[in-house]
Amino acid sequence: MHDACIGENAAQPDTCLHARHHETSFVFGGKAGTTYDVRLRVRGLFEPTTMEGGAAPDPAHPYFYKGGQTRTPDYSQWRIDVSSPQQTYTLNNYPSVSHTIYQEDFEARIQVAAGATVTIQVIDGNDRQIDNGAQGRPDRQQMIEGVTEMPLAGQMLRLDVVRVEPR
Repeated sequence: MHDACIGENAAQPDTCLHARHHETSFVFGGKAGTTYDVRLRVRGLFEPTTMEGGAAPDPAHPYFYKGGQTRTPDYSQWRIDVSSPQQTYTLNNYPSVSHTIYQEDFEARIQVAAGATVTIQVIDGNDRQIDNGAQGRPDRQQMIEGVTEMPLAGQMLRLDVVRVEPR
C-alpha cells in the first residue's frame, strides 16, 4: 500500500499533501469455526503515531500495538483491522511523534477467524504527511529492499504472509 503524495506543502516542505484514508479489504479463508494464528512480515516506511489503551505484545517491536486508540490523530496510523476476533493492530506506534520516517522490517502475529474481514488501512487526521521523498534529511529517500527500486514520495507498507496455523 502506497500513501502517495498528491501535492507539495509549502508551509512544511518536509511534508506533502495526501489523501487522508487508504484501505484494502479481503475475506480470510479457512475452515468455518477455526481461528488462525497468522504470522506476517511487515515492511514499511512510516511516520510515527502514539497509541494508548492497548498493548505492545512483542517488547522487541513496540511499534506493533494491539488495540487502543491514537493519542496523535494528526499523524498517520498504519493498521490492520480484523472483524473476528475483532481487533486492531497498529504498525507504527512510537513513544512520541516527530517529522521522521521510520523504516521497519519485522514479523508480527495476528489472529484471524475463517470468514473474517481483514482491512489494511492508513488513516490520517489531516491532509499532510511526512514525506519520504523529501531531500536533505538523513531519514528520507529510503527504499524497502526487494520492494522498491527507487525512493518513493509519501509512505508505504508491504505485508507478506509467512505462516498460517490453526489455533
